[in-house]
Amino acid sequence: MRHAIWALIFIVCGNLCAQTVTEEYRAERERARFAKPHGFCFEGNLFCYAPYFDQQQKVRAYGVPGDGVSYRRDFDGVPFGAFLDLDLRARFTWWDSLEFGYGFASLRAFKDFDEPTSFNGTTFPADVDGDYASDFHDFHLMYRRDFLYVGERSEFSLFFQVGIEWAIISTEVSSDDVPTIKHRETVRFREVLPWPAAGIGFNWNFGDHFNLRVDGYGSYINPMPTFQERDGKDVKQSLTSITGRALFEWRPWPFFSVLMGAQYRYLKMRLVAGFRQDNYLWWSVGPEIGVGFRF
Repeated sequence: MRHAIWALIFIVCGNLCAQTVTEEYRAERERARFAKPHGFCFEGNLFCYAPYFDQQQKVRAYGVPGDGVSYRRDFDGVPFGAFLDLDLRARFTWWDSLEFGYGFASLRAFKDFDEPTSFNGTTFPADVDGDYASDFHDFHLMYRRDFLYVGERSEFSLFFQVGIEWAIISTEVSSDDVPTIKHRETVRFREVLPWPAAGIGFNWNFGDHFNLRVDGYGSYINPMPTFQERDGKDVKQSLTSITGRALFEWRPWPFFSVLMGAQYRYLKMRLVAGFRQDNYLWWSVGPEIGVGFRF
């Protein structure tokens, strides 16, 4: 009986010691994993974005009401495209990172006008030659903060992100058959200022080779001063901006990733200065595929 009691005490003490060692080991492992030097890394992603999309522009100016002109509806533009997107992320702790993103879309279309169309003070009659162009440079700079980790290896995390977006926009509606006052055929949204944006998302690691990230951010501003003038009038900008992405990552090697996912982008921009009103609309949704590099 006495030997049995001592054996039981020995087993209990051994289990307690084992649990203590295990918890201390786990705490040390988590501390080392999330230590600042171990969190620093750099990521670069290059995507081919192949969405279904449309783009519209409308300019009211020089006493002439403007008509909405659509790339797809009015010029029979192909609503499918392939565009390049670039994302660069610097992570300086396990919780904090900074992402810079850039996307570019350039559209051209040629078709006779089906009906009289007014753009930037010029009215084009029906059945004359029409030229359509649009260049859209899309930028964002977002700070991301991870605030919740779940799992011993931090397989799942939530994060919020705040930052700024900006766009360089140039539009054109013209005709070789209708002369226009110089430079009126092209409108550049040069007064556009960067605007704030915020969003949330989650990140889910599946072991060492697979990762799923879903996030979104956006902004609504109506109106916002630009502290600039056009034709002696103060220019104000209004906008609605939404970006959403679901991205699956396969890492065959620690420094290289294959990326597959889907993206939604919506931007509605308006610049107002007295009677003048410049409007721009872009929306797109579709798959994307790319490669990533990790350092």
